[in-house]
Amino acid sequence: MSKTVIVIDSTADLPKSIREELDLHIVPLNVHFGTEVFRDQVDLNSQSFYAKLKENKSMIPRTSQPSPAQFVDVYKQVASSDDQIISFHISNKASGTIQSALIAKSLLPEYNIEVIDSEGLSIHYGMQVIEMAKKAREGASVEEILKHRELVKKNIQVCFTVETLEYIHKNGRIGSASAFLGTVLSIKPILSIENGMVSGIEKIRGRKRALKRLVEYIVEKTADSTGENLYLGIVQGDAMEEADALEAELRKVFPKVGSILRADMGPIIGAHAGPGTVGIVAYKI
Repeated sequence: MSKTVIVIDSTADLPKSIREELDLHIVPLNVHFGTEVFRDQVDLNSQSFYAKLKENKSMIPRTSQPSPAQFVDVYKQVASSDDQIISFHISNKASGTIQSALIAKSLLPEYNIEVIDSEGLSIHYGMQVIEMAKKAREGASVEEILKHRELVKKNIQVCFTVETLEYIHKNGRIGSASAFLGTVLSIKPILSIENGMVSGIEKIRGRKRALKRLVEYIVEKTADSTGENLYLGIVQGDAMEEADALEAELRKVFPKVGSILRADMGPIIGAHAGPGTVGIVAYKI
C-alpha cells in the first residue's frame, strides 16, 4: 500500500523526539570549521557546535548543502516508487539545498517526488513541517497536505534577535537587514523572515528591551488575547535562560496556549546567526 513520506533537511531544527514521532527523514547539511567538516545533527549537535564556536572565536564557520547523491540515497531508503515523497526544505534564497534535491529527483524519474521551498529558516520552517506531517499521518493526500501548509505559511509569524549581525553579514545572508549594520553595540535588531530572507523590523536599545519586544511583536501579529488555537515555538542558540524567560512571558500573555515547542538552533542556522540568537514563531489555524 502506497504512503506519503516527508523528507526534510537538518535546518528545520526540530528536536529528535519530534522527528521520530512524526516519522520525518532528514538529509543533513554540512558545517565547516577550517578543514574540518561535520554533518549537522549527525557528527555535531547544537551544544557541541556552540562549544566549538567559543573555542574558535576568530573563525566564522562555513556551511554547505547536501549532495544530490545524499538525497538519492535517502529517497531510496525511505520510499518505493509506489509512494509519494514530499521533499520540503530550507529557503532557496538561503541555501542551495533545494537544487540538490531537484537534481536527485531528476535522477529518479520512476519516483513520485514533490520538491517544495519552505521559504523558511529554523523552526519557522520546522513548524510548517510539523503541520504537514500531522496531515500525512491522518492519511491526507499530497494535495491536501500542501494546501494545509499554504494556510500555515500564510498565517505564520516570526521574530528574533541576535547578539550581533556579524555572522549574518559575513555569511552573506543579511537581506534587507543590511540597513541595521554599523549600529552601536547597545542597539539590538529585531528581525524577521520575509520571502525566504532575513529582514529587519526595528532597532531596540538594550538586550532586555529587545527580548521584551519579541513578545510584544507576536502579541500584535496574532491578535489573540488568550492563546486559543495558537501554536508557539521558541528557538535559541546558546541562550537557554533567555528562552526560558520568553516562554514564561508568553504564558502570561497567552494563558490558554498549550504546549510550546522548544528547539535548539542547530549548527547550520547557528553558523549564520551566531550565539545569543533567540526567536519566537507563532501561527493560528
